[in-house]
Amino acid sequence: MGYKFNPFTGNLDVVDTTAAAGSTTEVQFNNSGVLDGSADLTWDDTGKVLGVGGDIDLDDGGTYTTTLQTITPTAARTISFPDATGTVGLVGGSSGNLVVNQSGAYAGVANSSVDNATGDITLGSRFISSLNGAASAPPGTFTGTWFTGGTATTTKPQVLIEPTGTTSTAWSTSGTGFGVNAASGFAGRLLDLQINGTSEWSLSNTTFTIGEANDIAVGTTTGTKIGTATTQKLGFWDKTPVVQPTTGISGATFVAASGGSIHPTSTFDGYTIAQVVAALRQLGILA
Repeated sequence: MGYKFNPFTGNLDVVDTTAAAGSTTEVQFNNSGVLDGSADLTWDDTGKVLGVGGDIDLDDGGTYTTTLQTITPTAARTISFPDATGTVGLVGGSSGNLVVNQSGAYAGVANSSVDNATGDITLGSRFISSLNGAASAPPGTFTGTWFTGGTATTTKPQVLIEPTGTTSTAWSTSGTGFGVNAASGFAGRLLDLQINGTSEWSLSNTTFTIGEANDIAVGTTTGTKIGTATTQKLGFWDKTPVVQPTTGISGATFVAASGGSIHPTSTFDGYTIAQVVAALRQLGILA
């Protein structure tokens, strides 16, 4: 303690001549009536930086402008910013929930979450995109490299529609772009391409259907095969599919018109040669 003359009152005032507490840059504070300093509360007068190693409570409803710098905390820290009514809300919902503005308050989306370890986002509700397409800017894009080289179970498609619990063990190890895997017993359409409510091309679990007036165009250089091996079976007009016929099959029943020789009116299984040629031309197999 010491004394200092006060020229205004003519008295000797008692002053505290004790040295500043703590270390350089540590802010002084009243610690149970004793002047103290803390390494967790510092002021760098040169850099104009306030250092806080604990929590900050701003509770008078004022307006604050500051610059927040990224740091690596050694323990959990919180910063509370109450509104005019004293309500504090930075998060809502359960751990992992996406946070939304619910009538001015923070709320968690209960059925949607983010896995902090993997970054995976799980949506338990609809995903709706109303963004219009633009040049080189589609509303939805998947730009990652397609996975190949795993097993028939692990080489999943780049985009996969598959109910939980469905057996998933038949994927190409060379990779798949778009995959649909329905559960056992599904009897609907796996794919249905429509124009204004009219199905143009659809694929069910048993049938590929082409809508009216829709054609299949093929190349004019190499051409297209229907069936790539003679052991593959084909059938037309609801006939049981068979492999490629050979000369080993049973011949058609021949009925000669006269003299036991082939005549224009002779038939094979009831068909004349002229009828066979006409049928092939109707199908376009003969010009």
